[in-house]
Amino acid sequence: MLSFHGAWRITVVSKSADFDQRVVVRTDYGDRVLPGRPGATLEVDLECWRLSLEHLLWGRSWQPNLRTVPGPVTEQNGLRSRLLTSNDCQWPGKPLDHPNLVVRLDQVVAAKAAQAAAPLPAATRSIRTSSTADYSTGLAHRRSTPAADRQPAADPSPGGRVPSPAAAAGAVAARVGEAEQQGE
Repeated sequence: MLSFHGAWRITVVSKSADFDQRVVVRTDYGDRVLPGRPGATLEVDLECWRLSLEHLLWGRSWQPNLRTVPGPVTEQNGLRSRLLTSNDCQWPGKPLDHPNLVVRLDQVVAAKAAQAAAPLPAATRSIRTSSTADYSTGLAHRRSTPAADRQPAADPSPGGRVPSPAAAAGAVAARVGEAEQQGE
């Protein structure tokens, strides 16, 4: 039994057997069965699941195939694929590598992060807004000042002057008064 992870599409490619064939996906939530008909598909998207190729001998129950050989994983145009060939049982004169059932598993490969990520435009200017409200009319006055045109409230360098809370409040009131006089 083979183990897989994630989303895969299972497709029956060919069947060359006298016995019925099937693909069984075993999960923690139960089994899913894909009949061994060429062209039949089943999509599985689980964190962990197991795959078994089986045959039905006349008058018996389903049995695991004698040998399942996974081929190499190939990747082309964003699609990862792998072929599984399986021999159901051994008969005199039958080659050991006779493929009674051939199944292909396909998985979409995520695009590389570097190709998918587009550069974001850089911010060129920031705007600070402030508002005062005229509660008698219910209207708010707004004033926008580009960041490049603002003056810092205090000199952040060592020994710089930091205004007191009362001085800062007075400066804000003065700016609001100026804005109201300019009709903004």
